[in-house]
Amino acid sequence: MKGRMREAKLRIARRVGGIRASARAAPATCRMLLVSDGREYTSEQQFAPIWRHQRRLRHDLGLAVRWLPLDVALAQLARLSGRFDIVGLKLSFRRPADEIEAIVDRFRALADGADASLVYFDGDDDSGILWPNLLDRADLYVKKHIFHDPAAYAARFVGKSNLTTYVANATGRSFATDIIPSAGGIDPAALGKLHLGWSIALDDKIAGLSPHRPDTDRPIDICGRAYVSPENWLHGLRAPAVAALEAIEGRWKVKVPRGRVSQAEYDREMRAAKICVSPFGYGEICWRDFEAIMSGCLLVKPDTRHIRSLPDLFVAGETYLPVAWDYSDLEAVCAPVLADDGARLAIARTAQNKLIEALSGTWFLDRMGELIRRL
Repeated sequence: MKGRMREAKLRIARRVGGIRASARAAPATCRMLLVSDGREYTSEQQFAPIWRHQRRLRHDLGLAVRWLPLDVALAQLARLSGRFDIVGLKLSFRRPADEIEAIVDRFRALADGADASLVYFDGDDDSGILWPNLLDRADLYVKKHIFHDPAAYAARFVGKSNLTTYVANATGRSFATDIIPSAGGIDPAALGKLHLGWSIALDDKIAGLSPHRPDTDRPIDICGRAYVSPENWLHGLRAPAVAALEAIEGRWKVKVPRGRVSQAEYDREMRAAKICVSPFGYGEICWRDFEAIMSGCLLVKPDTRHIRSLPDLFVAGETYLPVAWDYSDLEAVCAPVLADDGARLAIARTAQNKLIEALSGTWFLDRMGELIRRL
């Protein structure tokens, strides 16, 4: 129910925002239609900075953006022909592959008939590509983050991603009955249309946060709300974090609760902590990473050197501190910066300044400009 209400509010905001952006706007030199099925909130947030900065997109880039829900767009395909230069499409990972391909083919035909470009926006949390055939059908395939080494796409995954594969290998968990029992196996030579877009650092949840100054007067040394139940496959990623945090509670003031709290209490806890440990989730990058940065914490999380993301807020020793995926070195990584406020604050400030810069309209317009130039 909450998810449907949230999506309904987003639909209204998009339409109202589009009207406002068009009023007294500069002439459009490029028209983009965005179409999505609205099934996954976190995926839909890939469009969030577009709506937030659409006035500047129109003024600075001449880009006018309209959004339609999938069912409406499919019913109006004939009327839409010739009215847009770019068609952007986003669909839920829960749809069957043959259904996805059939839908994309219809929008490919729309784009071809109007000499327009087709862009597929993949808002999934992981770095993989679930439907490789879309790389051929689209003119550009936009991901929120990608593998640093293209050869990583050739691997066959147990479950949906490299993270489910890690859990399967580390814990013996089976994904045979999962909604996506296997994936991957993509020829790196087929990745020419893959495009690195922008990460969830630009989601509405993060853009709505107020930065809190990194400081020395914080009563919690390390916080880490990492617990999930053993039934959840994420337990294989997060249980080692909980165990490592609980093992060092006697040496420092560590907050590693297992229960849930309100958002307000969660925010207060983060602002009171010097270090935040942020495990992987359904993908390597989580909202918690950026919540920690905006709260003034030093971010500690599993090593992310295998992926690329923009803004680049995962530079070891500069914007965060990496730990092993099994957290075996957590104490060794945290101890030096807990003994050196200067070093801790320098990293926390650098990360926060970079995130604030990325949330500006100028930074995002540069990213959209790159995308349009590739087309």
